[in-house]
Amino acid sequence: METKESLGQRIRRIRIQQGLSLAKVVGDDVSRAFLNQVEMGKARPSIRVLRILAERLGTEVEYLLQGQVAGIERELSLEKGRVLLARGEPKRALLALRPAVASYDWPLGTDARLAQAEAYLALGRKDEAKAILDRERNLIELHNDHHRRERMRTIERGERFHFTGDPVDVHLRMADRAQRAGNNYDELEHYRAARVLLEAGATSPKET
Repeated sequence: METKESLGQRIRRIRIQQGLSLAKVVGDDVSRAFLNQVEMGKARPSIRVLRILAERLGTEVEYLLQGQVAGIERELSLEKGRVLLARGEPKRALLALRPAVASYDWPLGTDARLAQAEAYLALGRKDEAKAILDRERNLIELHNDHHRRERMRTIERGERFHFTGDPVDVHLRMADRAQRAGNNYDELEHYRAARVLLEAGATSPKET
């Protein structure tokens, strides 16, 4: 009979999968001893601490508590917001992004909040955008994510992020980079985009 995974076991599994030490996860917010107690099932974190742990582990509070992955609604929210931004509709983008900006799932939550900051800048709300970017910078550096670091810098300059070169080839290169980084979410996203572009008749990458 399969044993149900506890909150502490789930936190420990995700932490080890991410290659993170106790100190890296807790930072200055809680003690390593307390997190160790949580992982052993001898202590129960508050919602505030759970939110911190979820963010550091790149997951959702709901997943830590129940083992349930966030629904596709948040992914749809993010992509709708990005499309509206690309079409020059920042007000509508902010509304579309609402379900995703509260997510602690990596990288979905960060992507949504970067888009939110971009929308705020487009509306002249610089202080709100800066506050978001300052918070996300630490998380991006924690994951050492080159792509999102460049996206954030572009947004800070008040420019629109865009890829250069053949779009199919760009997506395939980004998928390869995501695979090497062990980022299945981005790998799937770029392969899906490359497939859609190919089926729409976009230029195929040159054969070597």
